[in-house]
Amino acid sequence: MTKLSLCFALTLFAASVAPSQTRTPQKLWSPPAIPPEKGYFVEEIRGGIYWVTDGLYNTMFVVWSNGVVAIDPLPNLGERYLKAIRGVTDKPITHVIYSHEHTDHIGAAYLFPKDAVYIAQEQTAQILRRRQDPRRPIPTQTFDQSYRLDVGDQSLVLDYKGINHELGNVFIYAPKQKVLMLVDVIYPGWMAYKNLGIAEDVPGYIEAHREALSYDFDVLVAGHVDRLGSRQDVLESLKFVSDLKAVVLAETRSLNFPAYLRANANAKHRWDRHNDYEQEVVNRCYRELYPKWNTRLRGTETYLRDNCWAMLESLAVQ
Repeated sequence: MTKLSLCFALTLFAASVAPSQTRTPQKLWSPPAIPPEKGYFVEEIRGGIYWVTDGLYNTMFVVWSNGVVAIDPLPNLGERYLKAIRGVTDKPITHVIYSHEHTDHIGAAYLFPKDAVYIAQEQTAQILRRRQDPRRPIPTQTFDQSYRLDVGDQSLVLDYKGINHELGNVFIYAPKQKVLMLVDVIYPGWMAYKNLGIAEDVPGYIEAHREALSYDFDVLVAGHVDRLGSRQDVLESLKFVSDLKAVVLAETRSLNFPAYLRANANAKHRWDRHNDYEQEVVNRCYRELYPKWNTRLRGTETYLRDNCWAMLESLAVQ
């Protein structure tokens, strides 16, 4: 082998083992180490899309040729969100997108530039007009069903498919990078937060899983927990909530309220005993689902009972 060909071979080998600018898929979907001196972790997913997390909340921002599109100004991060962006680029923040109106996701919006374009679904804007909360500026650009933001060579598609977690909660999709953001519906690797993430509409919450899977994505930014999600995380969450619905339906059919009253006669008022009945259904649901899901979703012991109750109430009223 000549000296020149040896150098060429070594160059190819070095390129093959050089670290990637983004983590491998195996690492991408594992919790990152959060530097304690910063209190947050920021990383490029791909193609100018970055996610930032403090281990409890997460969001993403997009760098384009002349600026930054920031999504969900998290109060948990506050000024640290701005520092995370400044650690990546000195380009100005030109757009701020709200996934929905909840304060825990957009309550630091007042820290962001006043001259940015603030974008949200119309239902979100209507709620914020009623709230009159100075922490959450009213959007300057709204839409009903779909909105496409094209800035430089970056594109984001915002879709509203109806109520799920809350009125106005939107799907935010980056088609070029195949990244989807959907907040407060899927909790990658975890049992959903109590009452199915405080879902306003449980049927819509369930359907949002199927709607998410209609997108061509391989990375999910979900708004909570300490890692990114994947299509498999969405499928697993859908399996759980489908299982939950089936079990609660079966338990209420095998033990309806009149049957419970006959089997548990006592002096308590019927109104109090209805609460006792619901607790019995919740306990049965927990006993049925815990062995199956405790090894599959973290937080099962903490949140399963609340989610059994949420499904019970939804089946009763929705």
